[in-house]
Amino acid sequence: MQGLKVGMTRLSVIVIWMIAIAIDQASARGVDPDAQRIVVSVTQEPRTLNTLTAESVSYTAQMLVHVNEGLMRYDRRRQLSGGVAQSWKVSPDRIEFQLRADAKWSDGTPVTAHDFVFAWRALLNPNTASPSANLASPIKNAAKVLSGALPSGELGVRAIAHDRLVVELEHPCAWCLKLMTNSIFYPIKQAFFEAAGDGYATSRTSHLSNGAFLISRWERGQRITIQKNKHYWNQEAVALNEIVFDYIGADSKTQLNLFRSGQIAVANLDRDTAPSASQLGYRLKTFPSGHLFNIQFSHQEALASANQNLRRAISLVIDKDTLVNRVVASPGTRIADSMFHDWLSVDGTRYIDARPPQKHRPDYQAARGYLAKARAELEPQRLQRLTLTINDTTLYRRVAEYVQSQLKNILQLDVAIDPQTTQMMVEKWRKGTTDMTLLTWPVDVDDPMDQISFLGDPSFRAVFQGLYAGDDMADLFYIARNASDLSARLDSIEGVHDFFDQNVTVMPLFETYGTAVVHPRVEGYRWQPVRGFADFRWARIAPD
Repeated sequence: MQGLKVGMTRLSVIVIWMIAIAIDQASARGVDPDAQRIVVSVTQEPRTLNTLTAESVSYTAQMLVHVNEGLMRYDRRRQLSGGVAQSWKVSPDRIEFQLRADAKWSDGTPVTAHDFVFAWRALLNPNTASPSANLASPIKNAAKVLSGALPSGELGVRAIAHDRLVVELEHPCAWCLKLMTNSIFYPIKQAFFEAAGDGYATSRTSHLSNGAFLISRWERGQRITIQKNKHYWNQEAVALNEIVFDYIGADSKTQLNLFRSGQIAVANLDRDTAPSASQLGYRLKTFPSGHLFNIQFSHQEALASANQNLRRAISLVIDKDTLVNRVVASPGTRIADSMFHDWLSVDGTRYIDARPPQKHRPDYQAARGYLAKARAELEPQRLQRLTLTINDTTLYRRVAEYVQSQLKNILQLDVAIDPQTTQMMVEKWRKGTTDMTLLTWPVDVDDPMDQISFLGDPSFRAVFQGLYAGDDMADLFYIARNASDLSARLDSIEGVHDFFDQNVTVMPLFETYGTAVVHPRVEGYRWQPVRGFADFRWARIAPD
């Protein structure tokens, strides 16, 4: 019996030893200090890294910011600084960029002004069908080139030397330098692009980098591995030698388990896993995720939502406190009283600090009064059933069901929830074929104008057919764009926002903040609020 106990004890020691070895090996896979290598989870694989046609989502933006770079970038302090551009001169009608002499592609050839001209002309080519081409609207003739009214050669971008680029503007644009950080404005080497053909930027060999890293392996359906780019102009500031982006998915339980076993360096958490991680002693980090949930109303006359009194009634029955604290109940989630994310800035000043938004809280009596006016203005059959289109995910469903119950219980309005794929949901929203759409607003540029341009800017009307785009908005937008003085610009943006607020064009609900655990030895990473992703360009693995 004693021998059996001794044997079992030895076996236990062996098992514990083997587990320890397994964990050490797993840790080496997730965070390898000697190799300066980390493994990071991403929700899914980018379809393409072609900046002209890539989806405007966080996992694609995260990949692109590591392997490519535009004229401008955000540095390790999240301050706007030069990327490929060494210097620049801004005037009301143009921006002139001087490119760095040491800016190179990963094949060792220089990045030139012609690379930007080619890329931007291709972006605005109607045949490209870029999902984000409208962001280029401040560039002279961009809207006309995109519509096919003018040839691409008429776009206001010129290479006046191999290292000097001139961008002509339709109007003064106080936020255009920030705009140049967006991936759609990254350069493309024409000869490489044309040689790659339709497969451009869909594999390791068909992608050319000018960023801090380059693609060393692309295993379809599994992972993308990137390594330090020796030709990057600022490669001395890059500490990591290799980053592996594993397609693990969005399930936070899986991510937390992989993090605990040392297989990944970062795990994204949700309301179910955050408490578990905290109980395990992990230090939680909260960061802007770039998602502001809101309800967009269609203004198509055929739909009941075109009635302003109905929109006001709906907006006054949503209890945002209950929605955030009981329905969503995720760490860091905040009530949104503005159409602007709370971190968006104007010339270094947070907009909500300079112009605090009016708080909107439920008022059931007032809501019933507005509904009575709507009933008097609308034919009865138009109010029989409203439609709320959503993305078919758990969080969207929870929010939609709460909105549905409030409208039923308080106003006796029937709302049909219409779950769709992301693509179909966006299509219905753009065309205005549904009364309401539950959306999150992506942030393309760290500026409030990015969040409101598509609501009333004339250049967006052909795309967003169901949104309010009255001619009375033209002057407001012109002032918001052209104001050079900080106070004047803040006033003009506030005027645009108040117009939409008073007309209940949009109903902001809440802003989500992500929560994650990060390996304690991984230092220097930054969370990028625009698109909401972790930036490891300046990260390093600290020694023991």
